[in-house]
Amino acid sequence: MIEKERTYPIRLLMYEALMERIIPNHPKTSFLEQDYRAWRAGYKGELQTDYRLSFLPEEGYHIFRDLRLQDEKWHFQIDTLILTLRFILLIETKAYSGTLFFDKHSEQMIQTKDGQEKSYDNPINQVRMQSWHLKRWLKNHKFSVPPIYHLVALSNSSTIIKVSDRSLNNLIVKGDVLLSRVLQFDETITNPSFTEKEVRKFSRSLLKNHSPHHPDILKQYSLTPDDLQKGVQCPSCLTYGMNRKKWFWHCPVCEHKSKTAHHKTVKEFFLLISPTIKNQICREFCPGVSSRTITNILFPLNLPFTGSNKGRIYHMPPDIEAFFNPAKK
Repeated sequence: MIEKERTYPIRLLMYEALMERIIPNHPKTSFLEQDYRAWRAGYKGELQTDYRLSFLPEEGYHIFRDLRLQDEKWHFQIDTLILTLRFILLIETKAYSGTLFFDKHSEQMIQTKDGQEKSYDNPINQVRMQSWHLKRWLKNHKFSVPPIYHLVALSNSSTIIKVSDRSLNNLIVKGDVLLSRVLQFDETITNPSFTEKEVRKFSRSLLKNHSPHHPDILKQYSLTPDDLQKGVQCPSCLTYGMNRKKWFWHCPVCEHKSKTAHHKTVKEFFLLISPTIKNQICREFCPGVSSRTITNILFPLNLPFTGSNKGRIYHMPPDIEAFFNPAKK
């Protein structure tokens, strides 16, 4: 049973918005594109893990995808958590290609690709730390601690795995054998740690305490709003700076008219500037647009909000992609 679905990562939405909004020929564009490709490859790898685990029996497996919890003052994120009556399994998915060498002594992962070597933090340590945080989280939330296991799943079928110690083979799996490895846990672990009632309670608590992250992508790349193109983008010629007429937007370049061109601008504001919108700050993102116009275009969107009248603050929807693109939901 899928308890929590995996949604399109907000970080990818941020990259896509930023690469469109950043001023032309910006010196950091190439870095953004490179990091975007890496994050997108990781997301595709996670989807492959989801597909392979979809063949598990519907009964007895509670699957949580892309779960982020708070352990005291720290947050920790889990790619995939499988909850059963007998154990918990954490799976960290990686989309690395080439040859990967896992060194138990230096605790490094070394990738050899196209004749070049590159060292990365060992994903085994990463998922092991997630297990440590989850144990503390369980104790702090008054749950009993069942056996917690962890795996690193490599989604790229062409990746070659090498290890310095055979014991590491139990912690690293290729995607095509992931399902059989998960089923092995079922065969070897027979003593229950939870009742059905406890599993339901635990599931509700995980969902309730899931804490989505809203990274500051501009800060990450030492950018400011001055590095972005301002205004409403024309959906026809893609230039910025549409003018607001009485009931529609007008492009001074190609003469295109649109009633909804501002939807994309509002979405990009949430992703790049702030998860909340105040009238004045929104005007800075859309110079030349009056305060009254900002109010008139935000109110009909039915965004979550707090406050009233001039003190109203609009909040980013929980699933911003589905909110602005309901057809993709």
